[in-house]
Amino acid sequence: MAKLKVLYPDVLSADNNAVERAISGDAVEFLIYNESDSSNIGDAVWGSSHAMVTGLSMPIDASVIEKLRECRIIARLGVGYDLIDVEAAGAKGIAVCNVPDYGTNEVADHALALLLSFTRGIPQYTEAYRRQGRDGWDYKLTPVMTRMVGKRFGVVGLGRIGTATAMRAKGFGMNVIAYDPFVPHGQELALQIDRAGSLEDLLASADFISIHAPLTEGTYHLIDESAVSKMKKGVILVNTARGGICDLDAIYTGLRSGQIGAAGLDVFEQEPPADNHPLIAAWQAREDWIEGRFVATPHAAFYSPTSSRELREKAVMTCIDHLNNGELRNCVNLEFLQS
Repeated sequence: MAKLKVLYPDVLSADNNAVERAISGDAVEFLIYNESDSSNIGDAVWGSSHAMVTGLSMPIDASVIEKLRECRIIARLGVGYDLIDVEAAGAKGIAVCNVPDYGTNEVADHALALLLSFTRGIPQYTEAYRRQGRDGWDYKLTPVMTRMVGKRFGVVGLGRIGTATAMRAKGFGMNVIAYDPFVPHGQELALQIDRAGSLEDLLASADFISIHAPLTEGTYHLIDESAVSKMKKGVILVNTARGGICDLDAIYTGLRSGQIGAAGLDVFEQEPPADNHPLIAAWQAREDWIEGRFVATPHAAFYSPTSSRELREKAVMTCIDHLNNGELRNCVNLEFLQS
């Protein structure tokens, strides 16, 4: 029996896909590359692959999909799938699936950790004492420290991760309000949280805002200068979803003016962000106005050794199960596939 060919065009693991090989056995031939440009992979490779598992760097656009003669499924190694032309794939009969449930707890934990870094000032405390010794031993250093109990925690996007984050926020004694026009009414009642009728309502009332929406045409730069102007002055903003949802220029302007009290970003529209962007430059230069008000992490919210292994296992098994028995889980282009 011929082996199933699974192409990894832009994912090169340090262990030569040992995790995937362990659960697929001898049934799969892995075609492993680490490219950002699709032209560096030969047409014969694209054309002979039965499935594809793609990462974050390579756009899987209509020109790539046109080369897929045997492919029946594309699995995104993660949650977001904005680099994949899901409509073109569907038109060619190729299912596009993601893995939305591998790092839910890690991302929710990370979102709260970013918030806590400001409300408790831990990064600034430890850095000041390390750099300045006795002169840095000062509990009054933190500019946005505040009590969390009783504050209003706004969640933008109430999917798996948004819900997990909301539940954690409730555990800290915060009052949670969520905005998600795609979640059925009544979900907020099951979670015992408030529902915002509009994004503007949430922005105006939340003391803390955590972003958990996918990146789509509708959410691109959802947090722009207009949105920032509608926020409660001094808000703490956290984004662990997609960088393109937040306009970095607007975040800089908001921080500089004080409209945003602090911002913790795990994701950026360009990764890593450009050193010459005024926000990043000011932070790296340790300008006084931004000290204790900005935290950046390297798109790491999803990661733990456990979540990384689960992600890899689930992505390849999504492909294998579909190829072997037609099972389709977490399909994101079903409407185009059916049409």
